[in-house]
Amino acid sequence: MGQRLPLYWGADRMKLKYWLMLAFLIVMLLPVAAGWALFSLYNYYESQRALAEYVELSGRFAPIEKALDNPELYQLQSPEHHQILPELASEQVSFNLYLPSGIRVYSSGGDARSSGGYTVRSSELYRNLYNLQMRHRTFSVKKPVWNHGELAGIYEITMLRQDWLEGISIRTTWVVGGAVLFFVLLYGTVLWLLSRKLFSPMRVLMDRMHAFARGEKPNGVRAKIRNDEMGTLLQQFDAMQQTVRQTQAEVQKQQKEKEMIVASLSHDLKTPLMSISAYAEAISMDTRSERLEKQEYRDVIARNVERMKQMIGELEMYTALGSSDSELAMVKVEGEEFFEMLLGSYGELAERDHYNMQVSVRTNHLYRIHPESLMRLTDNLVHNALRYTPPEGRIGLAVIDSVEELPEWMNPLLGAELDSYRTGATIMVVQNEGPAIPPEQLERIFEPYVQYHKQERHGFAGGSGLGLSIARRIALKHGGDMRMWSSEQYGTAAVCRLPEL
Repeated sequence: MGQRLPLYWGADRMKLKYWLMLAFLIVMLLPVAAGWALFSLYNYYESQRALAEYVELSGRFAPIEKALDNPELYQLQSPEHHQILPELASEQVSFNLYLPSGIRVYSSGGDARSSGGYTVRSSELYRNLYNLQMRHRTFSVKKPVWNHGELAGIYEITMLRQDWLEGISIRTTWVVGGAVLFFVLLYGTVLWLLSRKLFSPMRVLMDRMHAFARGEKPNGVRAKIRNDEMGTLLQQFDAMQQTVRQTQAEVQKQQKEKEMIVASLSHDLKTPLMSISAYAEAISMDTRSERLEKQEYRDVIARNVERMKQMIGELEMYTALGSSDSELAMVKVEGEEFFEMLLGSYGELAERDHYNMQVSVRTNHLYRIHPESLMRLTDNLVHNALRYTPPEGRIGLAVIDSVEELPEWMNPLLGAELDSYRTGATIMVVQNEGPAIPPEQLERIFEPYVQYHKQERHGFAGGSGLGLSIARRIALKHGGDMRMWSSEQYGTAAVCRLPEL
């Protein structure tokens, strides 16, 4: 197919305001240009037709001019000479005879006896001698008549353009019809372009707005991307619609999360509260109890109170970390020194509980961190690993930057995946030898109050249910992320990614 005209080829690339300005300019100027062209064409046709008519009728002028070229006709009182003149005139041809003074001595359109006395001004009489005058309805020519070198008179022959007048109605119909057709095509084209550039995109936008107001989801069929203001408006509306829907989904998710947190917290607080109530009632009512027994009751109440304070404290931290207004005061630290001190502090805990702990720190980078929150993150991951690792089992702690080799005790099947995950970042790994977490539970393990259900114990693991959720939010606050991998042979590895400086 051939190239389109530039106007249509660049229609979608032209800015709407420039396109409208150009359209209005065309609408204003094109009728003027078309009228001028039509007028020029009409004049050209008239001149060509007039020339053809003159050539055709010039033969009819010759005998009339020969008869009028008689000096004897140009006298005031010469009716005997004027008797032959009516035979020369017809409905199409008429003529007038004038004396040099401007007095008309004969007119073919009236009585010969009443012709005398009518005077024409000399300036008008002698104008355009020998020149053929082509008018809309007639041809006329004026020529002088000489008698022995003296001017005897002037005759003027007028010929009616009969064929031209008979075709006026047809030509008028064609001209009016052509003008109407031109304006219909012009304004039809403008309306089509306006519909294509303005009305159609506005209709699409209105349909999308109505669908959005009714809560309908987009059909997924993407329209052609336009490169003008309407295209930008549609894209901005789609982006706004997507943002609003994402916000609504996030709000609904947070609402469900809050409802679940409230239900879980109510359930978890019920047990220590009932215990506190029972022991407090026993202390107040059993006066025969020994002092040592009452002290044991008080210790149980104190432990339950501490457990409740821990639950509420973790809930406060989880909520604070999820707030967009909460910012951690970051400091720059030397990675090797900080992480060796951090991971080394868990050695005594492993020895006390008879765990085999392996620690590896391989980094020379600087980091911007919040030390207290990063310690809390590590505490949560380590205590979670201790909770699932069997007695005499092995726990691995490692901090590996983006270029160092992974420790030998890590799952070798995760090498390629971890190398991709730590590109340009450092990873902190806490691995235990506990039972593998099923994939369906692994996907939701970082959600609040979601814990791995240990089948052999017929219950959930201990803890508040917010430890991993808090750890992940701390990682996100540091500009990083957290993921978890699990397998039957190597256990479970919690991996936190931290950006390097």
